[in-house]
Amino acid sequence: MKTIDLAQHKLDVEQILELARQGPVLLLTAEGEEFCVAEADVFETEVEALRNSRAFQQFLDERSKDKRTFPLEELEKEWEKADGK
Repeated sequence: MKTIDLAQHKLDVEQILELARQGPVLLLTAEGEEFCVAEADVFETEVEALRNSRAFQQFLDERSKDKRTFPLEELEKEWEKADGK
């Protein structure tokens, strides 16, 4: 899976789709969000490949070590700010 940091590389939708035609793409936003883009017909195959990927499983293990929690009220306030309410 190719990873693209959108804070460093400005890509338009066509460029992202072209990359996704070559294989799944993980997009990282400047805000820390992550999105996966893949062809729909290969998604199930990719899910199975990721299940069997030692590197991906290690990545998930590392991420699961982060035990930070956020109160729901705090998240709702952030969403309201982002929506301009």
